Amino acid sequence: MKRAGLTRGGFYFHFADKEALLTEAIREAAQSNTASHIGWTEGAPQGQKLQAFVEGYLSEDHRDQPELGCVVAALGGEIGRANAKQRKAFTEGIDVTLERIAEYLPGATTAERRAKAGLLMSSMAGVLMVSRSLSDRSRSDALLAAARQFFSRTFGGA
Repeated sequence: MKRAGLTRGGFYFHFADKEALLTEAIREAAQSNTASHIGWTEGAPQGQKLQAFVEGYLSEDHRDQPELGCVVAALGGEIGRANAKQRKAFTEGIDVTLERIAEYLPGATTAERRAKAGLLMSSMAGVLMVSRSLSDRSRSDALLAAARQFFSRTFGGA
């Protein structure tokens, strides 16, 4: 609290407890991710938005800046152990991203496109986590490149 310039009283004026602070931090991170993720698609022409999203998400820049990166890749392994309010905040934030990604995916129904968006996002987050963990940068780069190609082909972005 000292480093943040707040007293304990100042903290509890804003948050009931540490759990409430963490819940709000998760909500904010998930919501801000939507803006940055969708930002990758804004300049892309219609029909190329999914490709732009895949390329942005699985880029070396995204890999190399985990502090600015995806909350799914950052917290995905931990959020399952969080309390119900924290998981709900995470889910609500991710849902907004999934809804936007689903707009770029082929499918006969909204439910089908949404299911594909969930698979795509989950899979790409896993690739991003592994690419950040590899000690050999060339292997990490190769993994990202292969994944970009795979997801673009598989999900219809190319």
